[in-house]
Amino acid sequence: MTRSNRRDFLRVAAGTAGAAALNLFPPVIRDALAIPANRRTGTIRDIEHIVILMQENRSFDHYFGTLRGVRGFGDPRPLRLANGKSVFHQPVGPAEVLPFHPGADKLGLQFLQDLPHGWQDMHAAWNKGRYDQWVPNKGTTTMAYLKRDDIPFHYQLADAFTICDAYHCAIPSSTDPNRYYMWTGYVGNDGAGGGPVLGNEEKGYGWTTYPEVLEQAGVSWKIYQDVGTGLDANGSWGWTQNPYIGNYGDNSLLYFNQYRTALPGTPLYDKARTGTNISAGGTLFDVLQQDVKNGTLPQVSWICAPEAYSEHPNWPANYGAWYIEQVLQTLVSNPDVWSKTALFITYDENDGFFDHVPPPFAPQSRDNGLSTVATTNEAFPGDASHMAGPYGLGPRVPMLVVSPWTK
Repeated sequence: MTRSNRRDFLRVAAGTAGAAALNLFPPVIRDALAIPANRRTGTIRDIEHIVILMQENRSFDHYFGTLRGVRGFGDPRPLRLANGKSVFHQPVGPAEVLPFHPGADKLGLQFLQDLPHGWQDMHAAWNKGRYDQWVPNKGTTTMAYLKRDDIPFHYQLADAFTICDAYHCAIPSSTDPNRYYMWTGYVGNDGAGGGPVLGNEEKGYGWTTYPEVLEQAGVSWKIYQDVGTGLDANGSWGWTQNPYIGNYGDNSLLYFNQYRTALPGTPLYDKARTGTNISAGGTLFDVLQQDVKNGTLPQVSWICAPEAYSEHPNWPANYGAWYIEQVLQTLVSNPDVWSKTALFITYDENDGFFDHVPPPFAPQSRDNGLSTVATTNEAFPGDASHMAGPYGLGPRVPMLVVSPWTK
């Protein structure tokens, strides 16, 4: 059984005494597990569709600290603070706060307040790598976590497919800079194109984005979103007062001038500034459903959820679970498409929620260590509004890879 994995085992087990274990998964996961990968060449080229769903503002420990088999609260080698205690003992004055479960019933359906999550407070919590100022800069709720009973669908995805426990957000700051990394690998660190961007200013930028590179290379791509009241300045680029429509402003490509000035009929407009129109009688997934049904799902897709389903902490986590389930159900509805697809579910940043694994970063001086490669543009020098510090990485966030190819 050298090629055995969890998916194969569960499929075989369905015909034996293990069927009961498989049936613990909801139908959509069982359907996904039942479809084998299309092993046409036995190489990475067999994956023809990459789908990326980036949700909002959750740290790895906040969601998955209690999951067995990952580097969570059971980490045998956590960082030691200057006082000799493990990093889980976060100080606040003479006291300390350990990770805690709030204890509310159905916490996954509760509305939680979001916490400070910008460049300043994140670098202050990081404290030049000491990692001991979370509570003073985020509040005690930074140490709150959810568990399996709260977010069962997330845990079932982790059980059935692949969860990454060494995946860090790109930059210790807010939503937009982290999404710029997803769509460009960059926040204008060298000052070009209107950068560097450390917050959610959305002024209009000019450097090259990944979709433009894909377009030039002949790789198909598309953004799946709802248009809200308009994907233009008058419609706030998709961010509306109705949290059940629009894209919550999470299509950060629309903060780049080349997309803002794109005209209908051009790739940047047609693939990044169109979508469903719930306000006009459309449904949340009708464009994605049609593309999957017709076998026209692009090679690379990004999905932007409306605010209510984004998992931003002022919305219930399980609203997002429902949204993820619907995305997965849509992809699985065409077995041929699903057999060639990898769905990546991740989060733009950690909000203000604690994670115990310090991020790696380039040394900023000889005191931090020596580097054998150039570290130019790896750190921000500081200005009147922002302290000096590394551009990244930031804290860990969840990453799930859901696919017939994952183990």
